[in-house]
Amino acid sequence: MTNGGSDMAIDARQAADFRQDIRRALHSSLPADLREADAANCLVTREQARRWQQIMHSQGWAAPAWPAKHGGPGWALWQLAIFREEYALAGCPRFENLGIDMIGPTLMNHGTPSQQVRFLPRILSFEDYWAQAYSEPDAGSDLASVKTTARRDGDVFVVTGTKIWQSFGHWANWALALVRTDAGAGRKQDGLSVLLIDMTLPGVTVRPIRFINGAEFHVQLFFDEVRVPSDCLVGAQDGGWAVAKDLLVTERLFLARVGECKAELEKLKRLTRQYQGPPALARANQRTWAELAKLECRFLAHESQWWQALTAVAAGSDSDIAPSLLKLQGTELIQDLYAAQMALIGRHGLPVDPAALDGRATLPPLVPGSVNNIHLHFLRYRGVTLGGGASEIQKEIIARVLFSGKSELGAVADAGADEQQSMIDESLRKYLAREYGADARRESILGGGARCAQAWAEIAGFGVLGLMADEEQGGASGRLADVAHVTQTLAAHLFLPIYGAAAIAAPMAWGIAGAASADTVSRMLVDTLAGQAMLSCALEADSPLAARPVQGGWTLTGKLSTVLGGDSATRMLVAAALSDAPDAELGVFLLPAGAPGLTRRSYRLYDARGAADLDVDAVGADAADLIVRGPAARAFCAAFGQAEQLLWCVENVGVMREALRQTVEYLGTRRQFGRPLSEFQALRHRVVDLYRAWRNAQALTWNAIGQWRQADPEAQVGAVAAACWISGESAHAVALDVLQLHGAIGLQDETAISHLAKRLLVNETLLGGPGVALDGYVDHLAQEAS
Repeated sequence: MTNGGSDMAIDARQAADFRQDIRRALHSSLPADLREADAANCLVTREQARRWQQIMHSQGWAAPAWPAKHGGPGWALWQLAIFREEYALAGCPRFENLGIDMIGPTLMNHGTPSQQVRFLPRILSFEDYWAQAYSEPDAGSDLASVKTTARRDGDVFVVTGTKIWQSFGHWANWALALVRTDAGAGRKQDGLSVLLIDMTLPGVTVRPIRFINGAEFHVQLFFDEVRVPSDCLVGAQDGGWAVAKDLLVTERLFLARVGECKAELEKLKRLTRQYQGPPALARANQRTWAELAKLECRFLAHESQWWQALTAVAAGSDSDIAPSLLKLQGTELIQDLYAAQMALIGRHGLPVDPAALDGRATLPPLVPGSVNNIHLHFLRYRGVTLGGGASEIQKEIIARVLFSGKSELGAVADAGADEQQSMIDESLRKYLAREYGADARRESILGGGARCAQAWAEIAGFGVLGLMADEEQGGASGRLADVAHVTQTLAAHLFLPIYGAAAIAAPMAWGIAGAASADTVSRMLVDTLAGQAMLSCALEADSPLAARPVQGGWTLTGKLSTVLGGDSATRMLVAAALSDAPDAELGVFLLPAGAPGLTRRSYRLYDARGAADLDVDAVGADAADLIVRGPAARAFCAAFGQAEQLLWCVENVGVMREALRQTVEYLGTRRQFGRPLSEFQALRHRVVDLYRAWRNAQALTWNAIGQWRQADPEAQVGAVAAACWISGESAHAVALDVLQLHGAIGLQDETAISHLAKRLLVNETLLGGPGVALDGYVDHLAQEAS
């Protein structure tokens, strides 16, 4: 987390303390009647908004995003983000205050000193409430097409025209309007100006428009020869487009609605427990909890990307995609959260309580908990995918960046990599481009184990097999994230040997090996790091193998199926139930692949990676081959299993990125009907949806990798399950859609995209399929609720 005001890093304790302070202050400041109105899902009245704004103003929080010199708290972005979250969670009145959110910042950036002194204090105190007069009957998202004119007449502008869809315009006494001051300008973006218009001036008419939920929400404004003083011009005359565009960038960044989404997600959880009870075997109950799990996973991905964007902005970087992506994701998510609430309460959501329109809670309520009033917000939020630039406009903004080649799809290194990871990544990419192209990969498929062993030895030369090993063993004492970056790069180049499992299992085994097996494990680790041994793993906690004690060791019996890398492995790390202990105590053994009695049937998966079925028929193991047993063995298998799943997820992230890069490139060069396919909006927006899926998977995967062995165990289980579900869903969508977008050529074995798609589909199965991961997250929600 980064302080937007300086380069100082903000630690978790500082953020937690700040959050707690804000939470306490909001709770003590919120009047009981406003708290009750929020709990009853009432709408906010102008009087309630004014009273609450003045309470916030007395604490210096009326404009949380404003700098201190203009009356704000001067918070860094991380503080602002926390405040907005806690504000929504506390049940504080939620209403649009465009004076605070947009008009004030516009005056700070483009207004004169006298305008700032005149208007900013009155915005803070709610003495003035502002409308944004941009949209017109024939100019919605296409703001540059405005027709409202402003003719200069001495020291005034004479404004004529109409504006529409001004939110809470009937509350406003001032409006910031985009008007046309030069009808003869060349481009439609030229000749525009921004004026501050007193709504009490002669010639201004306000017509309230009743919204779909029954409330007066929008208005239409009519300007009939309204004489506006020239000192109400913001910025230069005819330079209004730059002012308006700057306002919209600010607006989109904070329309991610993370705090609101979090609050409505918590409400959905409460309603789910109330209406459905805890997760059970009933099909309807399971379906409801599964839908909740999906929404929470989507929120977690959205929240993660939000914090990434804030950190980047605080560090001074600028993104053409982030504001549009966050608005798109956040507005759709909050709509879906309200839709889920309505689906959950069923007929309880149908009665209309007129008092709720006036901010009052009817007692006794028509329905327990006044959940019938949720429909007011469900319908109200249908408009958030239109305001501030419709979702279709946001998709087009993202598409423009993607197809211009300026997005991270074409970046050489991953943005999240540190200096060492970037150096390794660059070296690997050069090697893979030189030695592991399509022809070399095809040779590996045909050459089988020998070619895989050669490639294994070659990547060992980069030190990547020892990233998590201790320095005393010749490793780098790194973290799972180090292995994950390498995994991502290898997967994008469709590297065939199973890298990730060996890179984590070997050092993990060394870390838990007892004195009796230390020499055995040490030799295995040294050989693995040197690329002389290829390790495969079958470490399921419910292993079908059984180990029986014999003189001087053990005898293992059973069958293992689809052991990844088992076709070319020289050593195997397997779990087995120990028959000398009650309750099938688990043990972890290290076996040579050529052990007498161990027969393997080798084959390739349909994405060309190698695997084997193992028939373990009375295979002998020395006492030193038992690395760990009991609870420690079960914990080892659980930790390895989580890490392995996350590496499949990060493989998907790397492969999806490469598949999207190739698809964007293909659509830009392939022509149909006389123009590139990339010019067809349906295809452009389809790619944007795939890009969003990739970004969601990327966010949750790296979030879970960061928590591995760091977070509390239950939180870690939830993070892994969320990453696995969204990774599998995203991989499935990307795999099939990139084939469709490539057309017939995408279905041919000679094209790289077909192999990328197959890798994603196989990984989806290795993750257990979306159903298994989603069930895991539902279990996490149940544990959390208990």
